[in-house]
Amino acid sequence: MRVRGLGWLICLALIGAAGGCSFFGESGPEYTYWEPTLSPDGRSLAYESPADGNLDLFVRDLVTGEERRLTQNDYPDWSPVWSPDGSRIAFSSSREKNVDIYILDVETLSVHRVTTHEADDINPHWGIDDRIYFNSNRSGTWEIYAVDANGQSLVKITQVVEPAER
Repeated sequence: MRVRGLGWLICLALIGAAGGCSFFGESGPEYTYWEPTLSPDGRSLAYESPADGNLDLFVRDLVTGEERRLTQNDYPDWSPVWSPDGSRIAFSSSREKNVDIYILDVETLSVHRVTTHEADDINPHWGIDDRIYFNSNRSGTWEIYAVDANGQSLVKITQVVEPAER
């Protein structure tokens, strides 16, 4: 784990030395369309993009090119991922002064909070079993958890073990 973390630090240093990246507050290309995710039917692309000084979620119809803003609030929304049926998008947000997983109904734009733990819940991925898999540091280290779309039936998928135990 420490080697991997050190590798990221070296990578970030190299990016900075090469002119930087606006994502990390350095000079470079503007941070615009990020974390694209294709809808199950292949017609739409959801992504995050800065708007009004904040990260919000958008969807673009790949046939017409029409862009639709999905979220607009005072907190960043990121890491969109489609539900298997394409009707909802799970994402991370720091609303409620905590980083949790939320679900947005693509048609009505209604949003509900899925996770409520005081730790950070990030990187949602919607499985074909209709469960949302995500990373959380709620155990004191980053691990993988799964929960249903109603925030019920939370399951810890991984168990971090010390390197000597592997």
